[in-house]
Amino acid sequence: MPRLLSLPLSELFTESSGAASAEYFPSPWHGAPLPIALKARQLAEDAALFSGAPGRRNVLVCRAENDDPAQQSILLIASQSPADFVLPDPNETLPMADRIAGKTSCGAFEEAARSVEILTMAGTRTSLLAFAESDRARRPPKIARGGAAGLNLTFEHWNRALLDAVESPLAANLLAAAQARAAGKKLTALASMEWWRGSAPIYDVKWDGMALSPKTTTKPLVEFLLEGIPFASDPRVNSPVTQSLRPRILLEHRDFIAVFKPSGLLSVPGTGGLPNALTIASEMTGTSLTAVHRLDMDTSGILLYGKTPEGIRSLMAAFREGRVEKRYRAVLEGRLPAECGLIDFPITTHPLDRLRQIAALGGREARTQWRRLSEKNGRTLVDFLPLTGRTHQLRLHAAHPTLGLNAPIAGDPYYSRPGLLVDRPETPLLLHAAEIIFPDPQNGNPIRLAEPEPFSL
Repeated sequence: MPRLLSLPLSELFTESSGAASAEYFPSPWHGAPLPIALKARQLAEDAALFSGAPGRRNVLVCRAENDDPAQQSILLIASQSPADFVLPDPNETLPMADRIAGKTSCGAFEEAARSVEILTMAGTRTSLLAFAESDRARRPPKIARGGAAGLNLTFEHWNRALLDAVESPLAANLLAAAQARAAGKKLTALASMEWWRGSAPIYDVKWDGMALSPKTTTKPLVEFLLEGIPFASDPRVNSPVTQSLRPRILLEHRDFIAVFKPSGLLSVPGTGGLPNALTIASEMTGTSLTAVHRLDMDTSGILLYGKTPEGIRSLMAAFREGRVEKRYRAVLEGRLPAECGLIDFPITTHPLDRLRQIAALGGREARTQWRRLSEKNGRTLVDFLPLTGRTHQLRLHAAHPTLGLNAPIAGDPYYSRPGLLVDRPETPLLLHAAEIIFPDPQNGNPIRLAEPEPFSL
């Protein structure tokens, strides 16, 4: 049940926290929280609006309008969602991936969802069942996507996710705000912030106080609840820094090109209008290029694109068959107990939060060699030698507190202790694809490329 705290404007809005207005409601999924949201978190916790249970917490900041400007105030709406600790089976260190999602049969879901009323900020009333039927019409019967080893997600999983979404902290706060508006209170949603408190499940990486985006399975419902609220989907789309990023050509070969991709630039075209290295490199060279591998958007370094059918086939086969050697350099937040080692635990996509990866049985094998290079001011410079290539492998292997190094990569918005607080251009992920060795598509001779990291310890 959401808890409310009414405050005078002066309690929240200062020169450092920002003004009492917002042109758009900031994206809960991308970008660092606004200063007013950080201040609201502090005020909500100081007022003991939450219990001590571990899990997600969220605060929604609303301006309460009044005909007398001097009587305007701020309303903080706070909710929390206790953590669902899925435990491993006896004699196992991790749970199976498919147990983490949870299921609800279609019959049980329809019975429960029919009685759940949802109200948007624009005043639209409907049932969760009607919303689910509309949303489901846009989804295939099996909703698993690439990378989700050990998972076979179906509507039974989506049923469970939707029931959880209604009780998620941000959705609960928006429903409370919509109900207050329907009762005649003039509220304007200005910002929100979600974070984690307490311990985390063994399969996940979350730190006490870590700023989080809401679970991705809550996104359809949250965006529906925000009906009538100007909504900024992704601040990077209009960021001059992001829009100015360009790849730099390192090598042009008959069959491929190699480029340096800066942090913050997509490897391939995506959704949302963000620039990508593939399209820009194609324009720079006047050549149609094909991605033969990828780097995370946040990762900088060497990236290969195929130019000819022969080059594309040869390079894709080399990556698929493990004939490509890669070395990454990274700055970790923390010190390491040894000079070198091997990290080995399986990885899969979090079934309820698909931007993140987790450790789970049934996931894909993920193995990383590492060696310590130097330390300074509580940070460590390391080289990573991935023996497999999984999404977020190095990031999760570095951060996991028991199975990994317990030392997140600096600037990581998904797995570092600050979380989304570092999701800004001035604090990029300090992970760099520094070296790659691969067979020449023409003769099979090894080609070695190296590019120094754009950061230091």
